[in-house]
Amino acid sequence: MFIFFTYFGMMYGMNAVTVSHVSFSYPGRDDPAVRDASFVLERGSYTVLAGLNGSGKSTVARIIAGLLACDSGSVEIDRQLKVSMVFQSPKDQIICGTVSRDTAFGPQNMGLPAGEVELRTIESLSITGMLSCAQQPSMALSLGQTQKIAFSGIIALRPDILILDESVSMLDPSSREDIFMFLDYWKRRGNTILHITHDVDALRRAGNVIVMENGGVIWNGTKTAFFENAEICGGICGKSLSDGNTASSKSASAGTGESFIFDNISFSYGNRQVLRGVSFSLEKGTLTALTGVSGSGKSTLLEIAAGLLIPSDGAVFADGRPVLAQQNCDAALFENFAADDVAFGARNRGVSGKKLVELVKSAMNTASLPFKEYADRQTFTLSGGEKRRLAIAGIIVLDAQNVFFDEPTAAVDGPARYEIMHMMRRLAESGKTVMFSTHREDEAEFADRNIHIASGGVFSDSACSKNKITPAAPSQNTEKLPEQKPLGGAKLLASLCRTAAGIAGNAEHNRSFVGNLAPLLKYLLFFAMFIASLAARPVSLCAAMFVLSVLYALTAKYPAKKLFGAVLKVIPLLLFFCVFQMVFFPAVPGERVFVPYRYFTVTPSKLILCLKTLLHTESVLCCICAFVYSTPEYDVIEGLSVMLKPLAFLHIPVRYVIIIAEIIFRFIPLLIDEASSIIKTQLVRGGLGKASGFFGKIRALLPLFVPLIVQTVRRSEALADALTVRDFK
Repeated sequence: MFIFFTYFGMMYGMNAVTVSHVSFSYPGRDDPAVRDASFVLERGSYTVLAGLNGSGKSTVARIIAGLLACDSGSVEIDRQLKVSMVFQSPKDQIICGTVSRDTAFGPQNMGLPAGEVELRTIESLSITGMLSCAQQPSMALSLGQTQKIAFSGIIALRPDILILDESVSMLDPSSREDIFMFLDYWKRRGNTILHITHDVDALRRAGNVIVMENGGVIWNGTKTAFFENAEICGGICGKSLSDGNTASSKSASAGTGESFIFDNISFSYGNRQVLRGVSFSLEKGTLTALTGVSGSGKSTLLEIAAGLLIPSDGAVFADGRPVLAQQNCDAALFENFAADDVAFGARNRGVSGKKLVELVKSAMNTASLPFKEYADRQTFTLSGGEKRRLAIAGIIVLDAQNVFFDEPTAAVDGPARYEIMHMMRRLAESGKTVMFSTHREDEAEFADRNIHIASGGVFSDSACSKNKITPAAPSQNTEKLPEQKPLGGAKLLASLCRTAAGIAGNAEHNRSFVGNLAPLLKYLLFFAMFIASLAARPVSLCAAMFVLSVLYALTAKYPAKKLFGAVLKVIPLLLFFCVFQMVFFPAVPGERVFVPYRYFTVTPSKLILCLKTLLHTESVLCCICAFVYSTPEYDVIEGLSVMLKPLAFLHIPVRYVIIIAEIIFRFIPLLIDEASSIIKTQLVRGGLGKASGFFGKIRALLPLFVPLIVQTVRRSEALADALTVRDFK
């Protein structure tokens, strides 16, 4: 009995984490992000760390997780306890290019047996409902699905102290409930949970609540006491959306006619069809919610509306080009200071001087980001919620008739959420057509209309009971509005998407004979063909290897038309090098000279050399095309692991080579995706457009390269943090 009570006291009576007078300041900021913060997390407790955006919550979490070192104070953690953290931005946490490999990454770093690694991978993916996507490329997932994978990778580590930084903010209700049920189970097992969130459901499940403001702890108590304290609770959760909702009486401009129409829209990512024959119209002066589970196609539909994606079928008709505030708010930050960033779009449209200042001031105030307080704030110092509001301000300033928002309230605090929702309501009341995607039921109910997307189409289309809206028949009304063609950069975006998918690999390529080979055999076949193509010397053998290389590519089901195009594209470059060969390579003594001109001579030996160079290069190109097309990322890594395995017996750190390969496969598509997000936002806000002359084009591209360089640095730092929390040493 004594032993039982001693164990019970150790589990539930001792402190898991003790934060004592911690302070921290980010470089370049005058005010500290955290000031003299102190609190305790008991073993087996579920604590919510709440506070308005920018209050210092995420910074404290990163200090506890060991990702930041505090300037003063201390954080004490029981040495027996393992700490891990799920980041606010899920893309920052994904390391491997395939879902199953990413989930297995942490357990492998822990040195667990292969059977245990596989068991943890299956269990973790089952908990998040992503087991069916185990073999999919991580780049092919929606942001909500990516958040699930980030969560899976951390719970596979079985941490004693689990830190969640807004880790359910982008999940649909069903997925959120699954995660909350797991957290309840995880707590019952005696583990400690620290959840940084504004989510009311999380607050209701917590045992304790800590509230931060301006970097300091202003309240610490039980969940019951938190909800009984109207001032503290109201300051965090905000008012109910129904307070002040004007949806019960349509605005005067509503119902005056359609301003936007989707007519039979279909869209596919490669062979995966996302949308099938979607049709609906929107009336002026209305607020519409777009709902559906993660990966249902909501973001795709909004990007088609804004002209960023090219539908495979159907057309978009609208009263002026719609503008879109994207889910990825970091992609909207082009300038160093907040006010300059908001001014970006209006400046591209020719607005300047006092009018520009007034527009920026109005847009920032409308987005609940007061101009006086935030105008001179550097964008990289803003919190996640503040960045989202800044991105929204950058769209409002464009003053478009059709204004769309993709998850505009994700990761924002309660009061800001209330303001954003009512901001969209005011935009609708002013006569604009507003549509937004959301996973929150109260936000969908707040709107005039809720369009639910499922199985690639409109599953349901309901209107607020107090404010009936009859959906129009798009196919009968398209002549009323001009057709909106995709933006000029849509083809570039599609090309970038295909490039990223090609690097990440596609499991569907394995349907070919070559694709069905074991990873090691794929490598051996590729190296044999590659080396033989380069080693061939007689022209006849070079020609034979070229034919075999073409057959290799076709057997891998590489598209014949695409292969023919690739072969033709390199011929001009090869001819250019042939000219150099005619100049610099010496002729064989005594052979016939066809064209004698100073240093430039054409002889039989030089012609044969040029022909062999041409055949060598084209053969190698065909081999590379076949290997890349038929070998997805997980086969590349698996084959590399098998080939390097003998070196492990010599105590050579083979795993580091494999991890570097995995990071390359993940990081390059991630940067391409980042570039795509930046291009999308710039196109919506009038960037990367008209530019004349060489220097004009360079100036037009600067807003793309500068944020991409910044994001590359940020992604590198995030990758280092991801490796740290996933036990990579």
